[in-house]
Amino acid sequence: MRKLILAGVSVPGVPSTPLVAPREYFRRHDHPSLARAAGIVCVEALAIAVVLWLFMQRVIARIDVSPGERTRVQSMVTGAIVGVFFAVFVGWLLLAAIFHVFVWFADGNRGFGTTAAVVGEAEIVGLVTVPLTAIALLNLAGQTPSDPQAAAEFFQRAASFSSPLLLLVSLVGTCWKATIQGLGLAESQGMDAGKALVLTFVVGTIGFLFNLA
Repeated sequence: MRKLILAGVSVPGVPSTPLVAPREYFRRHDHPSLARAAGIVCVEALAIAVVLWLFMQRVIARIDVSPGERTRVQSMVTGAIVGVFFAVFVGWLLLAAIFHVFVWFADGNRGFGTTAAVVGEAEIVGLVTVPLTAIALLNLAGQTPSDPQAAAEFFQRAASFSSPLLLLVSLVGTCWKATIQGLGLAESQGMDAGKALVLTFVVGTIGFLFNLA
């Protein structure tokens, strides 16, 4: 079976994604893949942009403002959504760079591209959790008051993950990604699995707490 896996042949029992068995997934010679990682991040960025656009449209529709002000806000929202799309890519590469500093100190077997590929492929967790995030955000949007000042307070609640569903999705997603990243780095870079998991969970926890701020 091992020879078939190394030959790139699909074998029953070998995971096709890192979601369930990341260690076995990253043991294949063609994993991680930078091209696959970039594709996953691109789809995730599009999904996030669409969800945020729907969220903002629903919020704007409920706020009592003049037509001119509504048009101005719509324009600002469109620009912000485009910025979010590119920010997802920047975040991916920045996180990979942070991880790779520690990989370098640990005498990792391969270069930055491999680390970026592991981090990017782990973002498949984001694709899985996007529907739940969308449900939570649209539910919050439906509660937006018409008064602009009250709506501003609503935004603060949404941004601070006051929604139990958003908080749960963020926590589960953080732990899931950290597990995939840690085991992926251990398999692809020859790192100790325990140290790699400590690294990814510490960085993931910092990011999670930062989102709560």
